[in-house]
Amino acid sequence: MARLGKLRPGPIGLAIAAWDVWRRLSPGQREQVLKLARQHGPKVARLVANSRRRGR
Repeated sequence: MARLGKLRPGPIGLAIAAWDVWRRLSPGQREQVLKLARQHGPKVARLVANSRRRGR
């Protein structure tokens, strides 16, 4: 079984993947994603900022 090792996608790879997923969603699903992002985005950003500040 092949192992990927420490291969991590960069910012451009993540953006392309996110765009590909977004364009495959139906309009109703897109609205749901936006609603969830508005609701949970600030929480996630705060957790990421705190973890970066502490050094993980």
